[in-house]
Amino acid sequence: MAQMNWVFLDDFGGRHRVGLYHGDRSGHVMVHCNMKVLQIDFSVKESKMYSFFIEDELCELILEKKDGVFGYEFRVNKKVDTPRNRIRRDQEGRTRKYMIFMVGGVLIILATAFFGLRWYGQIQEEKRMASTSIVSKYSKKNMERLAAEGKRTVARLHLVQGEKPEDKKISYTLLALDSLMEQGDFPVSQTEPILLPNGFPFSEGDAFNAIYLPSDPQVHRVDFFQPTRSTTTTYLQLAIQAEQKNHPATLPERSVCRVLTASEQSGWPILADFIFQDQTSEENARNNRETYERLLSDPNLQKTLKSGCK
Repeated sequence: MAQMNWVFLDDFGGRHRVGLYHGDRSGHVMVHCNMKVLQIDFSVKESKMYSFFIEDELCELILEKKDGVFGYEFRVNKKVDTPRNRIRRDQEGRTRKYMIFMVGGVLIILATAFFGLRWYGQIQEEKRMASTSIVSKYSKKNMERLAAEGKRTVARLHLVQGEKPEDKKISYTLLALDSLMEQGDFPVSQTEPILLPNGFPFSEGDAFNAIYLPSDPQVHRVDFFQPTRSTTTTYLQLAIQAEQKNHPATLPERSVCRVLTASEQSGWPILADFIFQDQTSEENARNNRETYERLLSDPNLQKTLKSGCK
C-alpha cells in the first residue's frame, strides 16, 4: 500500500497534515486531512486528481500513473478563480510594482559584485561537488553538458575488500535498465561503520541517483544527497533501531513516531543524528550526541512531538 503524507502551512501559521493511502492491489484510495477522512474512492487504477479545500485554499492531490508506477503530488491551486486567489492576485499586483522599483536598485549593486563573486562561487562549487558527490571527469564544460544533455540513472554501491583489512574501497555501478553501464570506485575512511560523503553509514547495495552523458558515460556524477527510496528506507530503519536501543524505556511505537515526525519536519538528513546519537563529537564530528540533543531541543519540533507522539 502506498502511504504519502504532506504538511501544509496556511497563511495564518496553521499546520495541516494531509495524507493519502492507495492500495497496491485493490486500488482503493483514501484522502485525509488532520485525521479527518475527506474522500474515499475505489479501484483507482489510472491517473486521477482529487480536489478539496483547506481553510480557503483549494488543494489538489494528483495520482499520476507513468510506466505502470504511480507518482503522488500535493499542491495548492493558486490559479483557479477562488476568493482567496483573487485576494492573492491583488496583493501580488501591488507587491510587483514595489518590487520593480526595489529590484532596479538592487541590480545595480549586484552587477558590481557579480564578477568577483563568480570566481568565488566556482571555487565553492568545486568544493561542494567533492563533498557531496563523486564526479568523473570533472570540468566546467562537462558539468554544463551534464546539465544540458545528462540522463538520469541509479548508482549502486558495493564494498571491495583488498588483501589487507585496511584496504577498503567502495565501487559503484551505473545501471541502465538493470544492466551494467559504467563502473567506478572511491576510497573510504577506515572506520567502522564506513561513512559515506553524506554522513550515513554504508550498507551493501545502497543506491543513489546519478546523471551521465549518453554519448560518453564516463562523464557522470553520483549524488549522495539523492538516495533512492530503498536507501532512504534503510536510513529510516537504522534511525528507529538506534532510537529504540538508546531509549529502551520508551514505547516502541513512540520511538517510531519520534523518528518519523522529526524526519518529516526537518528532512531525511537528520536521520543521521538519530543513528549516531550514542557517539561523541570526537568519534563523529558531523553527527553525534550533541547534534541529536540540539535537534530535539528545537522548540518547533518539541511542540510537534508533544502533540503527535503521545
